[in-house]
Amino acid sequence: MRKLSTIIAINMIALVLVLSGAFAAEMMMTEKSATIHYATNLIGATVNNLQGETLGKIIDLTIDQNRITFAVLSHGGVLGVGEKLIPVPMSALSIKDEKTVLLDISKDKLATAPNFERSKRPDFSNRQWTEDTYRFYGLQPFWKESGMEHMMGK
Repeated sequence: MRKLSTIIAINMIALVLVLSGAFAAEMMMTEKSATIHYATNLIGATVNNLQGETLGKIIDLTIDQNRITFAVLSHGGVLGVGEKLIPVPMSALSIKDEKTVLLDISKDKLATAPNFERSKRPDFSNRQWTEDTYRFYGLQPFWKESGMEHMMGK
């Protein structure tokens, strides 16, 4: 009888461990899935402000040090004429769904954002330009977050 009780107890413990491990793995997958977005869905996504006004569309993404740093927003113009290309730090954006991204900025303030023309792209590797652009949105560049500046030799 004692042997049977021991076997049942061991099986119960094993079952609890297996189920808790499966639950934890499922939770991790759910969390990961909730935060993964594809660039193909972001490019072409509409950017709205928190008031629901359309600010433009994402037409490109920039990558620096293996991370997406900016979404390039096409703002204004008709068929590319008169449009402004506005680099927006990815950390300033919130992805609402696969085709809609939110940016907490008014249309008036966005009109004064750093921008460029298609034929005159800025030097995105210029740290001063990048810092100024992040600062416009009230953000720190990624390399200054969490002390990374020291790790990168800056």
